[in-house]
Amino acid sequence: MKTLVNSSKKIAIVSKLLEKIPDELDAIHIDVIDKRLENNDGISLKTLGEFAKKIVEEIAPNKRPLEMSVILLDADEISLLNKEHLSKSGPTDVLAFPIDDSDGEMDDTIYLMGDVCICPEVAAGQAKEKDLNFKDEIALLLTHGILHLLGYDHYEESEEIEMKKMERALIERYSEHLRVHEI
Repeated sequence: MKTLVNSSKKIAIVSKLLEKIPDELDAIHIDVIDKRLENNDGISLKTLGEFAKKIVEEIAPNKRPLEMSVILLDADEISLLNKEHLSKSGPTDVLAFPIDDSDGEMDDTIYLMGDVCICPEVAAGQAKEKDLNFKDEIALLLTHGILHLLGYDHYEESEEIEMKKMERALIERYSEHLRVHEI
């Protein structure tokens, strides 16, 4: 035999459920995936995700809920993507694949930012060439990729200057997180 729940109990249950909805609407979900077969550089996926979240929180404040992925690839795999999508041979440091239009209006659906693919092997070589810390190079590449997902580019000199300014400011603000935590 069914028992009916009185109206005040239903309202209380619905009220409790509604209290939790704003957290979900404000959610930023970032998957960090390491697809490399050999990954002995000690990158912490958790710390990389936390760094990405800090960047996204600042530069995409009105894009919620939001999902994106950070994918670590080996040189062979990123070379294939570089050839397929940019018609360039060889490995590259970072590729960004936006999904949803960054200028589009937000509706009630999730904003799918896209994927940032990073090749730590290339990043390590570049860090050495530039006499930079490996963590700083990874931070730069991740920040650069996130900016691309949000529609920033560097085809024109003025765009490049603007993008580099944003990268510098964001890295100065948040790279300490990477230095304090192991990536």
